[in-house]
Formats: sequence, C-alpha cells, structure tokens
Amino acid sequence: MISVRGLHKSFGKQPLFRGIDLEITKGEVVACIGPSGSGKSTFLRCINGLEPFQQGEIVVGGVELHSLNREKPGRADREAIRKVRLKVGMVFQQFNLFPHMTVLDNIIEAPTRVLRLSRNDATQRAVGLLRRVNLERKIDSHPSELSGGEQQRVAIARALAMKPEAMLFDEPTSSLDPEMVGEVLSVIQALVEEGMTTLIATHEMDFAREVADRIVVFDQGEIVEAGTPEEIFRHPKKDRTLMFLRRVLRRNALPPG
Repeated sequence: MISVRGLHKSFGKQPLFRGIDLEITKGEVVACIGPSGSGKSTFLRCINGLEPFQQGEIVVGGVELHSLNREKPGRADREAIRKVRLKVGMVFQQFNLFPHMTVLDNIIEAPTRVLRLSRNDATQRAVGLLRRVNLERKIDSHPSELSGGEQQRVAIARALAMKPEAMLFDEPTSSLDPEMVGEVLSVIQALVEEGMTTLIATHEMDFAREVADRIVVFDQGEIVEAGTPEEIFRHPKKDRTLMFLRRVLRRNALPPG
C-alpha cells in the first residue's frame, strides 16, 4: 500500500533523512515512535506530499511521488500529489478545521469540491461519519463550540469523508487535555479494527503497543529498529530504543537491563 525507498530529506543544508526504507502492506497498522524532533511527523508529511524530498521515491497505492522542488513542482508532480491525497487521509496535531464553517460544512467541503458529490450525498455521508464518531448532535456547531477531543474527532470524520484507502495520524492526541485523549484513540482503534491501513506517529506507548502490527522507532532522522510490539517493548535490540523507552515508560514495563 505504501512503499518508501531511499528517502533523503534536508532542510536547507541540514540533513534529516539519509536513505529511509519502509514498506506498509494493505491493512497493516504501523506506529512510529521516538523522541520529539526525530522525524516522525516529517516522514508522514513526505508520504502525503506536504514536504518535498531530495532523493528516493514514495509509492502510495501505485502512485509514485518523486523528489521535487516545492517552489516549482511540475504538472506531473502536482497530479501525483493530488492522486496520493485522494488515496490517503491525514489527521494533524492541530485540528485545522475551518472556524467559520459548521461541523457539517467542514466535512462536506472536500467531497463536494474535489469528488463533485452533490450536497445531499455528501451530507448523508457526513451524518454517517458523525454518528460513527459519536458527534451527530454537533452537526450544526462551529469548531469554537467544541472541545479539543470533539474537534479532533470531526477532523477524523472529515478525512474519512474522502473514503481514503489509508490513514496517516500525526500525533493526533498531542494537543488534547489528558481526559480527552481516550475518546480520540477509541475512534482510531475502531478504524484499525475495521482493517484500515494506518500509519500513526504517537507518544501514546500503551496505545501503540495495543493496536500496532509493527512498531518503527525513529531517532535523529533514522529508523533505529522495527519489529512487533513484543519485540520493541519487551526485547529492544538497540541502545537508543531502550534509552527512549526508559524515558517514556514506567520502569516496571521495561525489559531487564
């Protein structure tokens, strides 16, 4: 479903990725963990065409993204990015809802403009999605009237309204108060259980351990190691993985040593 080969990415003269490879199969759930600033969010943004990269290739559902100059992307580049974004939904740390629009209008904006759905068809789809995230009663509310957790669930519904083949979640709970984290994670878990191909960057270690088929550990722009939750959380092979886990997990949840 998603293939990343030889990805190189720099910010000016400062390199971040120096040749990352990762394959994600259809229906697989992959959690990216690691310290803040390790490259997790940038990696997701490269996959969705939001960040240019200098070398390598990214293939999403058969659509290939090449390295490009963001200032002068060619027609073929723009078309490839458009196709990728039709295949992959993305949910960000910030909710990015249109503040002047109701919940309903936020969700139907892209389906009516991009997919050319009628307002009636898009509304029916939106109502079903709001029911799915337990927010049907908020259909006429504006973002300012919602809690952070509610706004993030609307953002998830908005992404799903495009009927993506895969979902990217970039630290979806990092902007939420602790009591709101669970309601968002439960929505993501339901998607996972339905078989949605999912790539999530997260600091929620318990959630990653529970839902992921595979854990990928980032540090300083590198994939330090990857494996099943059991392998990573109970038997990490790399010192950098162990050091990170020691910082974020309770000591009694760590492997000996």
